[in-house]
Amino acid sequence: MADTFRALIIDDDPDLLRLVQRTLEFTAGWDVMTAGSGAAGIELARRTTPDVILVDVMMPEMDGYEVCRRLKADPATGTVPIVLLTARRDLNQARLAETGAAGVVLKPFQPEELARQVRELCP
Repeated sequence: MADTFRALIIDDDPDLLRLVQRTLEFTAGWDVMTAGSGAAGIELARRTTPDVILVDVMMPEMDGYEVCRRLKADPATGTVPIVLLTARRDLNQARLAETGAAGVVLKPFQPEELARQVRELCP
């Protein structure tokens, strides 16, 4: 990944969305876009083709697994690395593998470590 790039964060929790956005903007200098739902995030990803997408696993209507599957199946977004964000320690590894995600960052995370973790998952 380049030093400066665009990230899309998809999360239904507005507080966490702001925290992740500010963390990546201020600690890593990334350009960050946000979406508050899976459907909005998929549409934004199709229009903007970010360099990395961070998706919360637990969301209403469309969970992060489904968002990831849809993004990976779309030719416009299929090559964009996706990192799942979750507080769950007991992830279903088979379901995770089916998504095509680059990896998982567990919540709570250290804000200053988030960009480093994402870069390690998406070299």
